[in-house]
Amino acid sequence: MQLLKTAEKMQRLIIKYFFMKLNPYLIFEGNAEEVLNFYKEIFSGTVLMISRYSDNPQPTDEDWKNKILHSRLEFDGNMLMISDGFKGYKVNAESNIQLSVEIESVEKLNSIFEKISEGGFVQMPLQDTFWGARFGMLKDKFGVYWMFNHEYKK
Repeated sequence: MQLLKTAEKMQRLIIKYFFMKLNPYLIFEGNAEEVLNFYKEIFSGTVLMISRYSDNPQPTDEDWKNKILHSRLEFDGNMLMISDGFKGYKVNAESNIQLSVEIESVEKLNSIFEKISEGGFVQMPLQDTFWGARFGMLKDKFGVYWMFNHEYKK
């Protein structure tokens, strides 16, 4: 286990200093904390930081002070950023953006897909595909579109 943690730290350092990395940033209308905790549990992630609107030097309405201004969730070398938009911000979630996750084992794929689809809508159930992968698509209960994939070894 210690060797795995050391390898993950080395991977993060290599990516940080030698590669460009795209980090999805999801914005919500006041329920970002619920979303963050849900994804943390599903992906066995670590919340690296949370800042709240109360931390911001700009004036904030009392009922918005505990909302998330910015957060970072790390899991398996990935980073997902999540926040609540400013008060009154309206989310316009369409299906033109989907988060695609490559998972190393079928068992983990099945488990994550089942958990994250609860309360959502499965667009394409997990299934073996003609391109040599197990694949499925869904919209979760927060309106985020996901694609999950496991490439079979050739």
